[in-house]
Amino acid sequence: MNSATIGAITIGQSPRDDVVPEVLDVLGRGVQVIQRGAIDELTVEEIQSEAPVPGDSVLVSRMRDGTEVTLRREFVIPRLKQCIHSIEDQVDLILMLCTDPFCGLESKKPLLSPGRIIVKLVSGLGFRRLGVVTPVAAQFREQRNKWSPVAHDVFLQAASPYGAGDQIVQAGNALTEKDVELVVMDCIGYTRAMKAEIRRITGRPTVLPTTTIARVAAELLGG
Repeated sequence: MNSATIGAITIGQSPRDDVVPEVLDVLGRGVQVIQRGAIDELTVEEIQSEAPVPGDSVLVSRMRDGTEVTLRREFVIPRLKQCIHSIEDQVDLILMLCTDPFCGLESKKPLLSPGRIIVKLVSGLGFRRLGVVTPVAAQFREQRNKWSPVAHDVFLQAASPYGAGDQIVQAGNALTEKDVELVVMDCIGYTRAMKAEIRRITGRPTVLPTTTIARVAAELLGG
């Protein structure tokens, strides 16, 4: 597996120095990574001009300097397609660094969507009381649509992975009060340290998309 090359595509700006090292901790440091971002070449002003308005599907990511950014899903999708096309002939597989399912994206190489993978995983586990942590409350409607078919009761909490750390603590405390059986941290920006904090507070098993998709990639690459 050490000779493998993977693509990593973010809806924000690359490189994702917060996420890719955690992927490589699973895959092994010998794996080569080519990164692309949907808004790599855009200025702050250009991004702000395409900011979501009420009714839009909202995605949350970060700029190269770590600043949080909110994006319209419809604005991002064609740019993601361009990113895929630019690297698919150079890699063995592609990781989408976002938990939106992005069902319309295609590639010549295996395209791993953590959004689809974690839904299938959680569905197969059979928990009835599910806690979901997502970056902003503006995503609650779509998150409920995403997770309601999977669990009998879904409890949503907003905590940005790019904001103050006390948001994670508050989300964990709120989900503890709801007596959830499993927690899903539904954004690629959440780290293993954040997962550990949620698990410490809730005492419940917690699914982290970053390491989940890395382990699936390792299986496909033979690791």
